[in-house]
Amino acid sequence: MEAVDKGFSADEKLILKDMVGRELISVDTVIVARGDLSWNTVRLHLDGADVDVDNFLGDVEVDELGTIEEFGLLSVRRSSPEKLSLPDVGTDTTVGGIGRAVTGVFVIVNDVGVYGEGALVASLSYPQAIAIELDGKYLVLDKETWFSEMIAVKIGEDPLALAYDGAADWEDDPDEDPSTHYEFSSRVVSL
Repeated sequence: MEAVDKGFSADEKLILKDMVGRELISVDTVIVARGDLSWNTVRLHLDGADVDVDNFLGDVEVDELGTIEEFGLLSVRRSSPEKLSLPDVGTDTTVGGIGRAVTGVFVIVNDVGVYGEGALVASLSYPQAIAIELDGKYLVLDKETWFSEMIAVKIGEDPLALAYDGAADWEDDPDEDPSTHYEFSSRVVSL
């Protein structure tokens, strides 16, 4: 069985965990569509730390046959206090003031099981979104559909409900391949 885990590295998890207890001062985005879709990167300015959340396309093996798909992959890195600038996009940076303490950080993980002729032949796990808890509300940075390079920025009370439901992306297609079946689930992981 081919098992692919595109989850965050230990270093990325430490960066996310380090946000807890800090004040989230502001969020920089380069909005390109629908009012909440930022291109590639969202920069988080915290007291004493700055973090970029990126969503770039990368090749991912999605089944036991070695099929490669271009997939949006979330990553996290330390950044700088400068305002986010993506000059090639042609849109100005939007800075949203937050001014709230981070009380928790969660990762919404999608898991896909690929079945061929009834047997599990491959599995894929990947982070769908990062949910930052701010006094009972959540700021969710969601990559939305699997092939997107954008990050949707959402605020609400239920991080799983705010994240894109990728189940439709993994529906069975009996006309294309009657022997393949997908099972999809999402889970919230506390850091």
